[in-house]
Amino acid sequence: MTVMFGSIEFFEREIINSLNENQLTNVNEDSISVITSKLEYELLHDFICHERIRLECLNNLKRANQKIIERTELVLR
Repeated sequence: MTVMFGSIEFFEREIINSLNENQLTNVNEDSISVITSKLEYELLHDFICHERIRLECLNNLKRANQKIIERTELVLR
């Protein structure tokens, strides 16, 4: 399955890959939010695109962040 850049699935994968790369044993809302903030910074300052696309990516990143936090809360219960 191909995941399109900027989609919710893309950002979910990026967050999960970052968690795995950093070998975080204590995954919680804070660690997920730190990664999301880094991705958001990159979108705002490093990614060159039309503003409409940037806003769509930022919205998808926030939705991906929320989905992963919800899944993490379910696992930790």
